[in-house]
Amino acid sequence: MITILNLSKNYGKKILFQNISLTINKGEKIGLIGPNGAGKSTLFSLILGETETSSGDVQVNRNLRIGYLPQESSFHSEHTVLSELTEGDKTVAALKKEKEELEDKNLAGTDRYGEVVHEMETLGYFELEHKAKKILAGLGFKEKDFNRPVKDMSGGWQMRTLLGKLLTFHYDILLLDEPTNYLDLNAAIWLKDYLAQFDGTFIMISHDKAFLNEVTNYTLILENGSIYKVQGNYEHYEAIKAERRIHLEKQFKEQEKKREQLEKFVSRFHAQPNKAAAVRSKRTILERIEKEPIVLPPDPRESIGNIKFPSTRRSGHRVLNLEKISKAYGDIQVYKDFDFEVVQGEKAVLVGENGAGKSTLLKIMAGVVDIDSGARIVGHNADIGYFSQTRMDVLNPENTVLREAYSAAPGYMAESMVRSILGAFLFTGDDADKPVKVLSGGEKSRLILAKYLVNPPNCLLLDEPTTHLDVDAVDALIKALTGYEGTIVFISHDIHFVRSVANVVYEVKDGRVRRFPGNFDYYFEKKDQGITLVSEHKTRARVERGKKDEDKFKAKEVERQAREEEKGRKNHNVSVRQKITKLQSEKEKLELESYAKSRALSNPHIFRDEETAASYGRRLKEIDKEVQELDALIQDLETRIK
Repeated sequence: MITILNLSKNYGKKILFQNISLTINKGEKIGLIGPNGAGKSTLFSLILGETETSSGDVQVNRNLRIGYLPQESSFHSEHTVLSELTEGDKTVAALKKEKEELEDKNLAGTDRYGEVVHEMETLGYFELEHKAKKILAGLGFKEKDFNRPVKDMSGGWQMRTLLGKLLTFHYDILLLDEPTNYLDLNAAIWLKDYLAQFDGTFIMISHDKAFLNEVTNYTLILENGSIYKVQGNYEHYEAIKAERRIHLEKQFKEQEKKREQLEKFVSRFHAQPNKAAAVRSKRTILERIEKEPIVLPPDPRESIGNIKFPSTRRSGHRVLNLEKISKAYGDIQVYKDFDFEVVQGEKAVLVGENGAGKSTLLKIMAGVVDIDSGARIVGHNADIGYFSQTRMDVLNPENTVLREAYSAAPGYMAESMVRSILGAFLFTGDDADKPVKVLSGGEKSRLILAKYLVNPPNCLLLDEPTTHLDVDAVDALIKALTGYEGTIVFISHDIHFVRSVANVVYEVKDGRVRRFPGNFDYYFEKKDQGITLVSEHKTRARVERGKKDEDKFKAKEVERQAREEEKGRKNHNVSVRQKITKLQSEKEKLELESYAKSRALSNPHIFRDEETAASYGRRLKEIDKEVQELDALIQDLETRIK
């Protein structure tokens, strides 16, 4: 279908591809991966003929129908949503027009009319409307939206319309650049299942591992100017990559061991005449190694493996409370007398359709939008950090990337640690010295996330944090958040990210929230069963109101007993939390002492005083042991909270 021969592409001195060759065959469902900036979207542009090559050829089969979904919003249409999916394709529209013209001329019995109808049947025209409606429903469209003009929709819904069009019409190959970017989680899951059963050919750029693993049968890896094609999904590629890495490391170690032995021999015997022939032989081998060395490239996952959030101060059990919240946008009532609570240690994902109110809820929790009535109560010792793709005013445009990240540090932090964190978010080498004011929107988003790793609050509210990250950077964020000691509430369409991070799911629908106390797979198993609505807790007495007097008395008695039990539970928890607070205070004092002594040991004057240095070293070990003991006591007490 598509053949690439000795393709090179560069922009000035920046080389994207160097003499790459590749074939794309019918039936291949390909995941295209590589670091940000490696040229994945440029490769699509070259296949489409929108960009010229620097050298080499891109050969596309004659009359090949290519459907293209760009990453950025650039879709314009005069049709309604449904008619775009049934009449928006130029080939189909031309055939339909010709069919109607032939009918108007009473030429429906001609050979040409039969050919036109046959072509339309081949393209699935007569089943288009039924197919289109199913696809639109899967992508999250309501039936009332089917007849809305595309131009009246938001950019995100326009891109959904284009994606629906690509799935409805028959294309020989689809080029999909981050197809889940404009989808909510439910629509992303539907698309994953649809593409898994898709009987066609596509190349898809995605940073979602779950997506790549479940829908692709080939993987293209674009990095360092080269491209590799592997049969199998992303998980299979990772396994092969790991095996190759182990083999390469073994070869590299053997080479270095041999090099060391040869160099020792030459150094020891180079002046002895009776060893001259042996020395020459060893030098020849050394020269061969120097000409064709086995090179072990740095493994980006090594730095990712070291990324973690610093410790944060512990918040109270109730991190954030919303009481009787009401919020409307014009005539649209999003929440009415809404109650919501976030407790310490939750890593909660908000799920629901687009427009259900997830982002509004997150903004209310962050305190960045006004509420019409009700109260937002921040819990004891809770520090709230809010991340959104639209909030860039938290960065100083005059700083460099490194200085901006370093400005978040609460005290001393090694520059190497800050650079490691930046590296995990794709700021490597000279990128760390770029001024903030020249960064793209995606780069600014990554920098804000990196700052949270430098100095994290103990409660993070994250709105689509994986957008603009590549697969390795998403893994870095997952690792950091998994080890994070604070509380998280987040929204994401990245299935792999949600499965890896969330330990509780809140489903937002019709101004109410259902809580599912488990991970995302638990939510999927239980979501169609009856689960208590967070915003609909009612006492037994209120439920029984209106019944007979005897029933009312029983209900009040149950309520009285429940109050007594609740009072006992609260008294118990207060006592336990007081003990925890006392232990945490002792821990903070020890950590402060440890920090002071560590800083002192970095002072060359103290370091030269061997007696003081040894004393400080012993004390640091004692502190570590005491902190571990306190952590164990705190964890034991936390299990006793009812």
